[in-house]
Amino acid sequence: MKNKGNDGKGDTPERDMWKTSDELWNKLNRQYHFMFDCCASKENTKTVEFSDNFEDVKKVYGVAWMNPPFSNARKMFEHFFKVVDKGVAIYRIDNPETRIWQEVIFPSAGWVFIPSGRVSYTPFDITIRGGMTRFPSALIGFNVPEVEGLNGVILKVSNLKEKGEIK
Repeated sequence: MKNKGNDGKGDTPERDMWKTSDELWNKLNRQYHFMFDCCASKENTKTVEFSDNFEDVKKVYGVAWMNPPFSNARKMFEHFFKVVDKGVAIYRIDNPETRIWQEVIFPSAGWVFIPSGRVSYTPFDITIRGGMTRFPSALIGFNVPEVEGLNGVILKVSNLKEKGEIK
């Protein structure tokens, strides 16, 4: 089955096993030294410690990484913000007006980073758009310093909360 880009649905189960590119992962891991991969399998984990059933995890210590399955992203983000002390996640940001962004991510995150250009995921079919997705992605920081060394824009969500612009 061929992986599709953005077909209007963000919860496509075929995208659940897409993993973050090694290039992006290595840059982030140099800064954050991730200790736990929240939504991973033995085949696609980026860290030694990981969970293939994240909803059963009660507490995560150290800095966590999460690339949630698209088909279950809201539940994964709700759980991420409950059990992780600090971490970084990645998620599509083509629709920031959606409930997952408005009700879960924006109210909980410290910052959101929108990189310049598209993020590549594997095993995305490289014959489609040169291996890039059709949708933009964002990094979401929780109790960690802002991302460094990447081109893009940082939204300081904590500042918006203080000003009452986000509940």
